Amino acid sequence: MPVPRSISLSPQSRAFAVSLLLISFFSFGCASYGPKPVASSPTPGLTLSAHTLSFHTVVVGQTATQSLKVSNTGTRPLQVTAFSVSNKEFSISGPSVPRTILPANSLLYTVAFTPTATGSASATVSITTDADSAPASVSLAGSGEKAFADLVVTPASINFGNITLSKKSSQNVTLQNTGDINLTLQGVTVAGSGFGYADLSPGFSLAPNQKVIFQVWFSPRVAGPAAAKVSLLSPNLSSPATLYLTGDGVTTSSPTPTSQHTVHLTWGESSSMVLGYRVYRSEVAGGSYALLNGALVSVLTFDDATVASGTTYYYVVTAVDAAGAESVYSNQATAVIPTS
Repeated sequence: MPVPRSISLSPQSRAFAVSLLLISFFSFGCASYGPKPVASSPTPGLTLSAHTLSFHTVVVGQTATQSLKVSNTGTRPLQVTAFSVSNKEFSISGPSVPRTILPANSLLYTVAFTPTATGSASATVSITTDADSAPASVSLAGSGEKAFADLVVTPASINFGNITLSKKSSQNVTLQNTGDINLTLQGVTVAGSGFGYADLSPGFSLAPNQKVIFQVWFSPRVAGPAAAKVSLLSPNLSSPATLYLTGDGVTTSSPTPTSQHTVHLTWGESSSMVLGYRVYRSEVAGGSYALLNGALVSVLTFDDATVASGTTYYYVVTAVDAAGAESVYSNQATAVIPTS
């Protein structure tokens, strides 16, 4: 069969071909006419400033606090509907609930620990909201310790030195409550002749770390060494706080003690556990002894350089334990001071 040399299209066929080209262009050349993505819906977001709070050690009956910030980091308002704490020794306070927190906003709450007994304690704060992660929680921990009072006396001892009979010498003493509860003075006693105190009344109360200054004085009525023990009583203390006072009453005709002679005392160690020793002296055998040292002597020797020539002295020693209990007198030692 003969093959034709050329092909021609009829008007109908040409229109059809153009139509196909246009359809092909619009189908494959314009991707911007496809479907648009769907936007996500807004949601609230819950963020806490801490997930663990440690209160460490708190005195029983006292309160320690820490802050907790509740924030909305989402794009829709956050509904806070409830707080709950699993242990009554812990609590949370702040804006009441139910409460709405707008996006990028926060609320501040206070978490408190008030131990009612000694020992470790723990709890969980649960926070109920409409956030996807709700309910959220915070772990709490703390330890309760027993309350105590302690009274520090500064200085612990005072030596007034030589004071003329009927004259009066005063010195300041500082009291400080180094405990963690209020301390009330129930009474003050002075055991020793010629000594006294001023500017301190029974019933005075000291808050923790508070200080007060009062005066003690020495006004001898008889010549010779004298000593006293000041006891500060309080129902908050297991034993009284003490202050030791010493001094010498002198007259113009009294021999003035000098350091020309020194009495060196030694004694055996106590068979029980003790904090130290007290040394007493008298000018009468077996008589009324006066305390020579204010602070306890921690060694087994003591040197008395406040002796007068030509005088005979009698010494005894006692031991003091950790509770402040004092032993009976030791055997008496006698020292005869030469006249020169």
